[in-house]
Amino acid sequence: MESKATILQKNKLDKSPQGFRDEDIIPLLKRINQKYTTTSSCSGRITLLKGGEKGEVQWLYKTHTKASAAQIYRILQKQGALRFFFEPLIIHIQCKNKEEAEELLKCLQANGFKKAALISFRNWTIEINETGRMETILTKELSKEYITLLVREANKRLKKTKENINKLENLFTF
Repeated sequence: MESKATILQKNKLDKSPQGFRDEDIIPLLKRINQKYTTTSSCSGRITLLKGGEKGEVQWLYKTHTKASAAQIYRILQKQGALRFFFEPLIIHIQCKNKEEAEELLKCLQANGFKKAALISFRNWTIEINETGRMETILTKELSKEYITLLVREANKRLKKTKENINKLENLFTF
């Protein structure tokens, strides 16, 4: 079986910090890349970060699947004040021209992807994004019950973003 780091697109390694694409978005990217070119993507994630300045951020927890409230609580008790994020699905797609970009945008928006937008006129790049992003500061003083509630909500939103990946797979049938 080929390692995650060797998954290639157009003979190039994935340029993300992790060096590979999220496994559950690969079938969708393959479908999209039959007609368009994807330039970046994330299937949705839940993260816990320490630090705030660019270049000084330490990733303490990251998952593209269901998060563990117990694990997040344990990390929080050891580390102190941390930033908690839920980030939904995001995909950047380059189109060949204005007409192709307009057609794709109309299709996406008609199918419930209201935050799909043209973000580059030079490369005719469309960003598919979702609502529901969460970001907050967590401290040791917060209760285990609160952390459980927060993670439950983030997991609920992550499940919805995974459902939207399936919905997009059905839209990109060529």
